[in-house]
Amino acid sequence: MQLNHTFIPQRNINLRFNLSGTPQYESLDGEERLLENVFFSGLHDQFRHSSLRLNGKVDVLGICFLPEGFFPFLKIPVSEFKNQMLGAGEVGFNPAKLMNEQLMEATGIEMRLSILEKELLSILDEDNNTPESFRKLFNTLKQSCNTMNIKEFCQQNTVSMRSLERMYNKYVGVSANTYNALNRFHNSLNQLLYNDYSKLSDIAYGNDYFDQMHFIRDFKRFAGNTPKNFVHRNNSILQIGKFS
Repeated sequence: MQLNHTFIPQRNINLRFNLSGTPQYESLDGEERLLENVFFSGLHDQFRHSSLRLNGKVDVLGICFLPEGFFPFLKIPVSEFKNQMLGAGEVGFNPAKLMNEQLMEATGIEMRLSILEKELLSILDEDNNTPESFRKLFNTLKQSCNTMNIKEFCQQNTVSMRSLERMYNKYVGVSANTYNALNRFHNSLNQLLYNDYSKLSDIAYGNDYFDQMHFIRDFKRFAGNTPKNFVHRNNSILQIGKFS
């Protein structure tokens, strides 16, 4: 099988295991590089001309982390990975190599999931877990991100903007404003992918954009194209898999 699919900025980190042995390449701005068998993309604040290319058997298993859930496993501020596609070895996540070998030998999805759960729990450091205080702030802001600005949110929740940004960069990987824009983009994108709208203005106003032009401008920031052209091209990983 020959694949060449465009990467779209995500609102959480997905760790991907290449279990087929087929070489996978990232093409970025016309230049290609070989990816490690275990790789992930940090959060991006805008679209890049990045795509995944492979030619051969496809067998990929992915872990979709909660937006604030990647830090406890690597214990590195997630903003260090911003706007990059990285191999697990590049960032010192050495257990990933053994996990990949075990997954390749395993038969069946249940056995593979059991291996992942066991290995991830074994390296999880509860002392370095994402604080519950931040989780509460994150979830509250996520629910109200389209109706409240960051300054107003900080005042209502007695947290300084500087502290909030520091926590977002450490545990999520981008600023609060950027994450909110990413989250709204993906909510809109899901409607677009599943044809859950009558006209584009329905998506715009349903997700609290000022107007349709505001929606299109934000969409181009993360998808690199207008909504209409994006659907027509149908070449992104999200469109192939329709991931949420």
